Amino acid sequence: MVWYGSPGSDAQLKYDKALGINTYAQGNPATPSGGITSNGMFTLFSPSDAPADWASQVGTLLDDEVDGRFDTASGLAHMRSLAAQSDPAKTGRFTYANWTSGILTYDRSMQFSVDFYNTANVNSVDQYFYAVPQCDWGDNQLRWRTPQGQNPINTANCRTASSYGKIISLQNEVNAARGVQAPIWALPTVVSTGGSTGGYRQLTPEQTKAQVWASIIHEARGIVWFSQSPDQQNINDCISGDAFADARLKGTACLKDQVAAAGAVNNQIKALAPVINTQSYVWDFGDGIDSMLKVKDGSAYIFAMGQDGTTGSRTFRLPAGITGPQVEVVGEGRTLAVQGGSFTDSFADEYTHHVYRITL
Repeated sequence: MVWYGSPGSDAQLKYDKALGINTYAQGNPATPSGGITSNGMFTLFSPSDAPADWASQVGTLLDDEVDGRFDTASGLAHMRSLAAQSDPAKTGRFTYANWTSGILTYDRSMQFSVDFYNTANVNSVDQYFYAVPQCDWGDNQLRWRTPQGQNPINTANCRTASSYGKIISLQNEVNAARGVQAPIWALPTVVSTGGSTGGYRQLTPEQTKAQVWASIIHEARGIVWFSQSPDQQNINDCISGDAFADARLKGTACLKDQVAAAGAVNNQIKALAPVINTQSYVWDFGDGIDSMLKVKDGSAYIFAMGQDGTTGSRTFRLPAGITGPQVEVVGEGRTLAVQGGSFTDSFADEYTHHVYRITL
């Protein structure tokens, strides 16, 4: 999904679709609905010319960052009113809301988080660890809660892919406190929200992909690309209203490689969706490994990165039910030998990720 896309032209719709995009959370209300439908795309908003029962709108974006823009009582009243207006029992469409990452800090109670998350079917937060300078403010000012069984987000690991995974874990803890199993979506950015000056950093293509893989490993159920970089002339050296449109129309140098990387990871995820959408298994493969275990059609799949942004060699201890003698490293054209129920591989950078397939 794109947070605010440019689905107004057939050329852009086809370009986005080739990059693995299938949905627009927001867009210009004057966007022709017919083009979206004819290209097999979907929305969370309704163009002005769309019929009341327009099938291409599959959900409703309720609002954005209400937890940071309202006081608690007013914010909850606002969200509950919007939720009632877009009740899925009446509309047939799920509801979605995005929050600030402050909703996951020690400055907010778990009940505060629960109350706001209860207003939508699907939730996400925006926190652009790679891009924003917030990670450099000091250990004593990094206020995110610590996920159960994981290390805290601190200045040493903050600007790594691992932080994106921890943000997903923290949201699933909110779901646990709510007593529900509900989708949490990741909100990665394809372009730095402040360019590459004043402490902001532009993502590399590998980082663009890594923020997504870390989120999926921690059970993200959707990807929403933030593709805007505001017009702050005194700060921003890479202004964009929609990076996907600027990559197509202008070939903008500061963002085109990241857009290509977003397309690459989108299409990898699409290819692996039948695996990703199965139930995960709990298993500890060993020290220094951040992982997700799946089983599909007689094979085990391991999605892995280095824990807390660490690098180097890792040894994976396999469950007894995985007996294959060889590991295929998916998409990399190489295999690894299983010896004594284990195999070893290397993670060269904090953003390095591997997907392994082993016959049961």
